[in-house]
Amino acid sequence: MSITKSQTEKIGSIFNGNRFIIPTYQRKYSWTDNERKALWKDIEESLKDKMNHFVGTLSFKENRSVGLSTDTVYEIIDGQQRITTIFILLKVLIDKLSDPDIRESQLSAFIGSKDNLKLQPLGEDGNFLKLLLFEFEKIDINTVNKRSQRFMFSAKKLFIAFSNALTSAEIEQRIIFIRDNIEVLVFNVESQAQAVKMFSIINDRGLPLRILDKTKSILMLYSTLHLKEQLNDDINNSFENIFDSYDDLLVCKENLGILGRLEENTIFTQHYYSSRKLFASTWNNRDGADTIFDNLKTKCEELKEKPSELESFISQYLLDFENFAVSYSKLVKEIETNPLFQKPFRHLEFTATLFPLLVRLYMQGKLDSLLTILETIEVRVYKLRGTNPIADIYWLSSQIVEYDLTVEEIKNHLINFSEKFVNNHVFGTYLDGAIYGNGAVKYILSEYSNDNHDVITYKDFQVEHVFSKEPNYDATSYDFSDDYDYEKNRLGNLGLLEKNLNIGLGNLPPINKVNGYLNSQNTEIRNLAGEIQKGSFNKMSVDDRRKNIIDFCVTRFNLG
Repeated sequence: MSITKSQTEKIGSIFNGNRFIIPTYQRKYSWTDNERKALWKDIEESLKDKMNHFVGTLSFKENRSVGLSTDTVYEIIDGQQRITTIFILLKVLIDKLSDPDIRESQLSAFIGSKDNLKLQPLGEDGNFLKLLLFEFEKIDINTVNKRSQRFMFSAKKLFIAFSNALTSAEIEQRIIFIRDNIEVLVFNVESQAQAVKMFSIINDRGLPLRILDKTKSILMLYSTLHLKEQLNDDINNSFENIFDSYDDLLVCKENLGILGRLEENTIFTQHYYSSRKLFASTWNNRDGADTIFDNLKTKCEELKEKPSELESFISQYLLDFENFAVSYSKLVKEIETNPLFQKPFRHLEFTATLFPLLVRLYMQGKLDSLLTILETIEVRVYKLRGTNPIADIYWLSSQIVEYDLTVEEIKNHLINFSEKFVNNHVFGTYLDGAIYGNGAVKYILSEYSNDNHDVITYKDFQVEHVFSKEPNYDATSYDFSDDYDYEKNRLGNLGLLEKNLNIGLGNLPPINKVNGYLNSQNTEIRNLAGEIQKGSFNKMSVDDRRKNIIDFCVTRFNLG
């Protein structure tokens, strides 16, 4: 059955005699359990109320049929998240039909065969979907690194769990409901130009659209309307790589436990903050994602009557954004294997503000040479002082793109930046204060021990008070005065200890912590145990230790 140009259709009608492909440039499957649970809940409520359920819009472009197939083949332009989810749900329900003949007829009508699916993502996700639907038990999810494939796996697991609670009659009831009572508003467009226009109109009317989709859409719109579709293929290809890179970043974020609140807005804005040259008249280091998108749209609007300049701008933006996203992904992937990256990226964890600069330096092959000074800036400025200056860093991120700065020139800029916010005097002053709870303390103490612990061991360490935070003894007997609440939180009274050992020691005096310290993997705390065991460990000992750690820090995190 051929899908009409524009009307409401039932899911059963859509899959009857039709096949769908999801092109590689489309965003990969990204629905979470929240969206999938909402879909299931809507179906259950609609069943109870005996009402049809409308799931939104789907936009297709008809392609020529392949080979001798009698099915009409459509390329999905918009709506693949919904249709993929419903497709997986249908397969789970159909698999539970007890009558083999009915099961096979339903599979043929709505799912297809393993080698001829009714819904087929192109590329690696297509192969995974076949495996998911027909050989689910063979999948070892621990070996799956694609975020989209993990989401599809989770979708099937969720729907299996929900459907296991249903009787045979209830299974049939839901298949019939999905077939006959789920409705979509379909747009069957004749060309990519029409698809782009329709996509833009739909998503400019208040429907939620994420920033990368919006960016791709606006570039496609201007290419279609003002450049005779000349850059459409380039836009599709670049955004395929951008989408894939972002998905890879999210997988790495989960695996490595870094990157904080990384989201689409992050990669979009961080690219902008380091590409001032492209937005010379509007660039501002405090612009948010919406303003940046408006700047992009304004730039295209200004150039729409100058096709050569518009083409040049979009091409430059595409190339730079794609290279930035791909390099971002490569950098983060390398963190797991490059010993040079382990401590600064996984133990210390660079602040998000530094990532536009980190990625640009990585793109230019200069990051390794500047990693030590960047680590020092992270410790001094972003962690110890606890401030987050962005203007200088974003300026430098753009500067190294516009000009061929040498490593030495960049280093001088970074030294001046650090001197501006935390010079050696200020550094020593902060280190000398009550800094328990400061973001730099754990890293400083780890470096002071010089043990090179792996990340798992490092993450297990807690900052321990040698003289307890809430002592069950008289602190004045160790020569502390009434200012103990201040003194206990200074650097000399802090050490690193594994969580289980720290919990076991409680509020004991130092002499009663010796055995616990000796069981630690931290060399410095074991050495401290020997000093405590020797006797006469008191406030003066803590003061001396603080001075030693500060002297170490001034050398270790220097600006030379």
